[in-house]
Amino acid sequence: MAKKGEAKHQKRIATPKVIPITDKKASTWIARTVPGPHARASSVPLSVLLRDILKVAKTAREAKSIMVRRMVEVDGKPRTDERFPIGLMDVIGFPKAGKYYRIVVDWKGRLVPLEITKEDAGRKILRVVKKHIAPGAKINITFHDGRNMIADNHIHCGDSVSVSLPTIKMEGHLKLESGARCLIMEGKHAGTIVTLNEIISRKAGKPAEAKVSNDKGEFITVARYLFAIDSKFGVSQ
Repeated sequence: MAKKGEAKHQKRIATPKVIPITDKKASTWIARTVPGPHARASSVPLSVLLRDILKVAKTAREAKSIMVRRMVEVDGKPRTDERFPIGLMDVIGFPKAGKYYRIVVDWKGRLVPLEITKEDAGRKILRVVKKHIAPGAKINITFHDGRNMIADNHIHCGDSVSVSLPTIKMEGHLKLESGARCLIMEGKHAGTIVTLNEIISRKAGKPAEAKVSNDKGEFITVARYLFAIDSKFGVSQ
């Protein structure tokens, strides 16, 4: 008989490296994300975040019970699907408990929650990954979490936009330019907050590089690893 539908679980030993669990041999299976705003390789299932990372539930059943009572918000909206994908810069809220977290990356490139204030939880930074002309000669930009927005030609790929939650209204524009404060998303410097000094173009199809610096000195990283941020968004070294 033919297989119907996709698998709901995957082997725990084969979890993506962005999921910060150390006990991969504790059990055989782990929840698998459903298609959503983030790719499977760069996201964490919501139930895994609640049980294994935030530890607000002891079992997957408890995590699901919390979600179906609409006690968990993602970017200001209640989510009840235990396999909903959680990715970089998503805001996780527990309004009844008064707890809010922003998903960032640690030094190993793993997605980890950073506790923030309720005020900071009302904002989110989105990175522009695509830009094209929509019908009616409108400029459409696509963000790293799959959202789309009509914008003007001053916003370029690689820039970031700050929006309000849950309305997703643009509040500010963070350019990826000299002097910008950035979070490194991948590579051996993942999780580091740096200041962008210069973007260096490379030939022969090689990716552009960026010269950056922090209090430890100056170094070079891949330009596409940079995520322009603002100090008021609760991301710290």
